[in-house]
Amino acid sequence: MQKETMLVIEDEDIMRDALEDYFSGEGHTVDTAQDGDKALEKFNLNNYDVMIIDLRLPGRDGLSVLKEVREKNPQAKVIMITAYPSLETETQARQGGAIDYLTKPFELNYLETLIRQSFEVDIVPTPVVEEPVEEILPTPCIWSQAGIAKQRACDMGYTCERGCKFHDAMMKQEKFRNDERIKPYLEKLHSLLGKSRCKYTMSGDLSYRSCTRLFNCAGCELDQAIQYRSDIQLSAKKKSKVEQAAQVTIKEKPVRTDH
Repeated sequence: MQKETMLVIEDEDIMRDALEDYFSGEGHTVDTAQDGDKALEKFNLNNYDVMIIDLRLPGRDGLSVLKEVREKNPQAKVIMITAYPSLETETQARQGGAIDYLTKPFELNYLETLIRQSFEVDIVPTPVVEEPVEEILPTPCIWSQAGIAKQRACDMGYTCERGCKFHDAMMKQEKFRNDERIKPYLEKLHSLLGKSRCKYTMSGDLSYRSCTRLFNCAGCELDQAIQYRSDIQLSAKKKSKVEQAAQVTIKEKPVRTDH
């Protein structure tokens, strides 16, 4: 995440200090205020890229502050936070220009991801869905290909669901997860992953391994190693059974007694 200038308006000391410490520690410039009126009087709102505003504040409440922020600095990314969520205030916040509305408590790294997304995601009217490309390109993120995120590269080889924080955060938000533009790419992605997944992964023997041989297992070193191990185990089991049978035969053989 690039370094931003941030303003935190929060009346709870613990939350305000936690936000300041976390984002300052990440290299961002952070100013704080605990009162809505004082924040508007003390700070030049045009100086901030990001603002985190509590819904309930002494003086002017968060929605009132949000309205003035949007009038003076429409480019700022504003996130509303609250311990008293309601559908009515969430609707008002989003309609007022907040990019998100978080209920306390929340994870600070998740908030950071939302902020990073706000600079990467370009929300535009949903166009008619076109057929996905036949081959997923080796560099662009699927969210870029779908036209939802700005140009963004994939550095995980399209294993999106196995550790990509950006993909995970996008899928947690219903407005993106259900966006018709991304669905064809998700279907294509799942299809390709299914075809390239090693048979030992699909059977549960391995946690994850992709297949590059189109299931030509006879020439696969992993398959040969597993088969070799299996043969040794089977041979050991057969030997054990033979030895056990021999022991049973000896026990059952009658003992001769000469009179």
